[in-house]
Amino acid sequence: MYIKMTDLRQQELRYQLRRFISLIEKQVPIKIKYLASIIDKLKFLRVQVKEVSLYLKLMDSAKIRERKNKQWKKNMILRKQILPELYWWQGLIVRNQEMTLEVRIPEAVMVSDASPKGWGMNLELQTGDILVQHGKWNKEQKRWASNEKEMEAIYLGLFRYGQVFKELQIKAILIRSDSSTAVQDLAKQRAGKTLVAEVKKIVKLCQQLRIQTQTQHILGISNKIIDALSSLSIQGDYSVKNEIIIALCQAREIIPTLDLFATGENKLEDRFVAIGEKEEGEEWLNTFSRPWQEEIFRIHQPIPKIGKALIAWEKFKPKSIMIALWWPGQIWFTSLLPDSSRYFIPGKSSLFLNSGRR
Repeated sequence: MYIKMTDLRQQELRYQLRRFISLIEKQVPIKIKYLASIIDKLKFLRVQVKEVSLYLKLMDSAKIRERKNKQWKKNMILRKQILPELYWWQGLIVRNQEMTLEVRIPEAVMVSDASPKGWGMNLELQTGDILVQHGKWNKEQKRWASNEKEMEAIYLGLFRYGQVFKELQIKAILIRSDSSTAVQDLAKQRAGKTLVAEVKKIVKLCQQLRIQTQTQHILGISNKIIDALSSLSIQGDYSVKNEIIIALCQAREIIPTLDLFATGENKLEDRFVAIGEKEEGEEWLNTFSRPWQEEIFRIHQPIPKIGKALIAWEKFKPKSIMIALWWPGQIWFTSLLPDSSRYFIPGKSSLFLNSGRR
């Protein structure tokens, strides 16, 4: 499914933005409320333009700064520094490119790393081949903060592997990094002042390469300590009681061969796919990084991953047993029952789930 602005909405936004730009170029006073209305109209395009927040920072800052000292109906003169943001929006509205709503399964995994001296990148293909790229920082880059280096390493990896993506017709990749800031900023496509330029550069390159990206944080020792001290129940640290899963399998006359979304502690099959950080004995890491085929799956996804799991389930239609919440108020619930050949409601989760560690 694709989405784009209607012709009428496109014409209205082009007119309003052209008028707004003219006022700023001529340094005509405008009301704070008028600036806020323009920002709200552009934010409405977030579904089609995921990087909205990256190109509203100067306007948002101006609104907040003026709002502290003045009332909504007071006049203000916007600085011309925000014009590049508006020109970008003007070009985007004119082009009105379609945006796909489909979340594609990653066809390759890119693992990045940055050190004080240089950067390295591995590209893991579905064939099992691993491509390696690396380089050194120049004098200016050596003075950058660690998060800037992590972002630049990801950009350089994407740039170097761009031809590979085109030749192999790769449309989606998983980016793994040990920088939580880089992972979060790319996933949300928003960033603080120091990283805005880097995130914009990466988003633009991905659009040019026509690839979707997903991100994953590679957990370090400090992260393991924090995880052990916090509740992991919503993250999938819980498990189904063994006697329940045995009864379900007998009723369905099915024997699962691979346990998706598992950890070394809560797995119920000998073979499993790790849910988060690397685990001893895992078949592979990140359930969504490979097609769900040629196995009989036991699928018990964490709560935040239910919607995404149902998309993959509908796409690959694997032979499987899926365990999910009975939660009628959620968007994904409408897809749960129609796609099931049979379903069983055992009752309250407390009766058949082992809670996660705390």
